[in-house]
Amino acid sequence: MADYFPEEVIHEILLRLPIKSLIKFRAVCKSWWSLIKSSTFTHTHLSRRTAQSSNQNDGHLLLLSALPENVGAACQLGELFSLHWDNPEFGDYKKLVNPFIYHNTAYFPKKITFLLQNFHVVDTFNGLICLAANFATIIWNPSVRKFMFLPRPRIPFPTDCIRKFMIASYAFGYDSRTYDYKVLRIVSDLLSEAPCEVEVWSLARGSWKTLSAAVIPADFNPAGIGLRYRQVFVNGVTHWQQSSKNEGDCIVWFDMVNEVFGKITVPDALKRKNCFMSRYGQSLALFETYDEVSEVSNAITCIHMWVMKEFGVPESWTKLMSICLEGTLIEPFGFRKSCELVFIMYGGMLLSVDPKTTQVKEFKTDGYSYHFMDSFVESLVLLGQPNAISY
Repeated sequence: MADYFPEEVIHEILLRLPIKSLIKFRAVCKSWWSLIKSSTFTHTHLSRRTAQSSNQNDGHLLLLSALPENVGAACQLGELFSLHWDNPEFGDYKKLVNPFIYHNTAYFPKKITFLLQNFHVVDTFNGLICLAANFATIIWNPSVRKFMFLPRPRIPFPTDCIRKFMIASYAFGYDSRTYDYKVLRIVSDLLSEAPCEVEVWSLARGSWKTLSAAVIPADFNPAGIGLRYRQVFVNGVTHWQQSSKNEGDCIVWFDMVNEVFGKITVPDALKRKNCFMSRYGQSLALFETYDEVSEVSNAITCIHMWVMKEFGVPESWTKLMSICLEGTLIEPFGFRKSCELVFIMYGGMLLSVDPKTTQVKEFKTDGYSYHFMDSFVESLVLLGQPNAISY
């Protein structure tokens, strides 16, 4: 092929192809395989697909996950994952083959029953999905059908009943400076005020690094925050809500690039209020919620949405929307490319809200009870990773 087209032309043609075609064309010749799996090609191809997805009305994907209704199936297969078009029809793009059925049981510590339902989605970024349990972490790219177990953490996790209140919390993010993917692991005690221990795994480094206790906020304990206040990754930084004894309500953040912690204050109007935190576009958002009694409806949840207009600047918190929804809110579920917000209500119903018009409509899915949703872009990340497992 190089006899007919210059290498730079071949390179440009390949960059324009979808993932499915590139997977097939890697078998054409060794030079194509070396090019397609290279980190430079992977990053350039991903950047173009991300830009293309942002500019197209019908090219945006949503990743959703749900547990099977049958308990036995949940133990054997774990979560069900699927990709859908982010359009009014919510069309089905593809069902994803869960890599758990190809797990290596020798990896897991002794005396631990391997239950797939113990794993949860930490986050997704650039086509990678991070799945974790107290005893293991997996990075998975369904587009290239590869996944990898992270090496055993440096900070041990006790398996005996005496330490059953120990918990490992996770965060997943991207280092845009070095094009690296990182997992943050925090081991803490639900019943103790002892400082937590923190370590960071890097895909480029391939190992865990324990952070010094001096860089960890003394009162930071994500184990006491609860699952409803899950971490939020925005602009290279992971955020948690935290109620500090010394400083009151605040947001603790961790910079994936510089691997340092910090804090952001919340608006005075939201201090000591019942709030959820979420990502809204490329901004951090807080949702103040409270219930109202109504003679017409059994329950009404009122929501005030605040957005940090300028990232990292506490003074830029702005109230964007106020609305009342029929029913009891469980949590914000996610947002769509149209900027519509999706909320999970008690009973499993999903409601879509346009923050500009406050128009409310039911967000209809295909019948599953989903518990995770986020935007997704297909990528080649992990394709050339030597210790990644193909399935």
